[in-house]
Amino acid sequence: MKRPRPTSQPSISSTVKPPLSPPVTPILKQKLHRTGTPKWFPLKLTHTELTLPLTFPTGQTFRWKKTGAIQYSGTIGPHLVSLRQRPGDDAVSYCVHCSTSPKSAELALLDFLNAEISLAELWSDFSKKDPRFGELARHLRGARVLRQDPLECLIQFLCSSNNNIARITKMVDFVSSLGLHLGDIDGFEFHQFPSLDRLSRVSEEEFRKAGFGYR
Repeated sequence: MKRPRPTSQPSISSTVKPPLSPPVTPILKQKLHRTGTPKWFPLKLTHTELTLPLTFPTGQTFRWKKTGAIQYSGTIGPHLVSLRQRPGDDAVSYCVHCSTSPKSAELALLDFLNAEISLAELWSDFSKKDPRFGELARHLRGARVLRQDPLECLIQFLCSSNNNIARITKMVDFVSSLGLHLGDIDGFEFHQFPSLDRLSRVSEEEFRKAGFGYR
């Protein structure tokens, strides 16, 4: 008797590649609440604890945009928020434009800003130990280190290697656009940072067209 011939397995090249559209993940199923007229609330961080121009446009993050005289807007997870400091006003205020929960947005913002760490106390201690630091600290009060999401921080770091500011910003904006759209402020579009699963669906050709790769 003849043995039945084994059925042939499909070759790797014949398999269907996954679509490029965003995968259905819990993040896309979240119920987002968008506010109407912006409502500003005090953040309880003084000028010595947070100075926006010395924190956001300094190369730490390329996802936050200047949307006012002394105002910066960006996303933290599923939250779209703005921070502002009025000229002559010592305090910082914030506004939640879109979020799953305004309270969660406030807590996420405080964590993002490392708000539990007192810069005044740290810099006072540093100044006592280093006179030169004490001289510079008077001009850099409120320059705070952000606590960014590890994946978001890593991707921005990779984009910044051997690149100029304009190109880094363009690359980071492309990556950000792959995430869930949260809203528009002052002509800028803001998205939740995409997951690794979403990024894995982008082809090398698409990344190259977006300006990725070494010069």
